[in-house]
Amino acid sequence: MQPAVFDLFGEIPVTESDLEAWVAAVAPVYLSSERGYQSYIKNYDVPAKVRRAKLCGEFDAITATKRAPFHARLALSAVL
Repeated sequence: MQPAVFDLFGEIPVTESDLEAWVAAVAPVYLSSERGYQSYIKNYDVPAKVRRAKLCGEFDAITATKRAPFHARLALSAVL
């Protein structure tokens, strides 16, 4: 657990790679299309969630969990 790192303006920086890591860990189904990805980030206010997780020191633990996309699980269950 690392303390939150603040930028020169006292804000917690959120990068595009932070957003992508969050979506990959929390809602990987939205990685299948750019439109769905951007919609998820906007509608679910992902930057605020990332900032809050970084402030609480939970960002690394949350993004360490990589889930298989939901549609991939459906396809596997249909095949097996």
